[in-house]
Amino acid sequence: MPSFELLNNVELFVKHGKFPADATKSCKQVTKAASKKFIFKDGFLWRHYRGRLLRVVKSDEEVKEIMIRFHDNNNHVGRIKVVKEIMLMFYWVGVTEVAKAWINKCEVCQNRVLPETKKPSVQFCFVYGCESSSSIYPELSFHRFPEDKEIRQRWLSVAQRDENSLRSNSFLCSKHFEPSCFTLSNEVQLTLSPDAVPTIIPETEQEDQVPVPSEEDFLFSNSLEDLFSKISSPPSAMELQEHQYCLQDPEPTETHKDMEQKRRFLNESSFKVFNHIARYLSHRVLPMQNRKGISSLKRMTNRFALKDGVLMYTIVSPPVRVLRSREEVNSILRQFHDDPGSLCAGFLPERDHEAVSSGPE
Repeated sequence: MPSFELLNNVELFVKHGKFPADATKSCKQVTKAASKKFIFKDGFLWRHYRGRLLRVVKSDEEVKEIMIRFHDNNNHVGRIKVVKEIMLMFYWVGVTEVAKAWINKCEVCQNRVLPETKKPSVQFCFVYGCESSSSIYPELSFHRFPEDKEIRQRWLSVAQRDENSLRSNSFLCSKHFEPSCFTLSNEVQLTLSPDAVPTIIPETEQEDQVPVPSEEDFLFSNSLEDLFSKISSPPSAMELQEHQYCLQDPEPTETHKDMEQKRRFLNESSFKVFNHIARYLSHRVLPMQNRKGISSLKRMTNRFALKDGVLMYTIVSPPVRVLRSREEVNSILRQFHDDPGSLCAGFLPERDHEAVSSGPE
């Protein structure tokens, strides 16, 4: 509880013009200076504060009554609201600390279930040609561009970007830094040195030129699987049965191998396209494509949206989540293996789901 010695001395001086018998010279000076903001009226000491008169509280019993009134009997509201309401009517030194200590000892407040914290947003690497993101590569660390102009320009040079393309959510992933750029902190965590400069530049290969569907394909396709089936020739003679992915593969033939390669190429290409879409929606960063491919990609983004870092296909109602990596597909298959008809139709892309659902209508 706070100390009320100064307030008692001020009341004595305002009411009777006297000081305590044992008051020192410095105590008298402080009391006299402080008394200019106080008056005694209707049996109470009052303080002028921002055009209002606040009743001065001078005992622990009064403090307890006020805290019960403004906190316990007020739906156990938070500290900020409690302090705000008290300071509209009462005054004593240390209101905030008293409210904080009172709430920390309140059993109702301590046992209250806190709402779930919002998941951190997905971070993408800003380096041209790098497809790293915190959702697909959680083991990587992502670092903001430094404020030092000279070092920032060296970062931009490696990223193959210019100053005008920088945003507040622009990051470089740890793949572009040498191990010597990191130091071990006291919490046994690797931290990037303040003067670290990236030196590892990603190799740009022709494989980055992933096929992008045309706008005409988008307009006349009934589902995403129909859409991406036009990128490459999908298997036509063999349809996967329910739970067939659990069965032992038949003896490989030349035809079967060709079909499997085409299916894998289709899926991996669609993953790349979806990752390009998510990156463009989040950072407005385009992949290394020709002009026609970039135009098609921009048009495609109108049918998608990012929600808490998750890519959603918004043309259907309700919107469905888009799977963007082989790991996510495997996770969904493991999760819904025993109940294939529940939610598998709500995740894309995978032609393995055709036996369950032909895609969103």
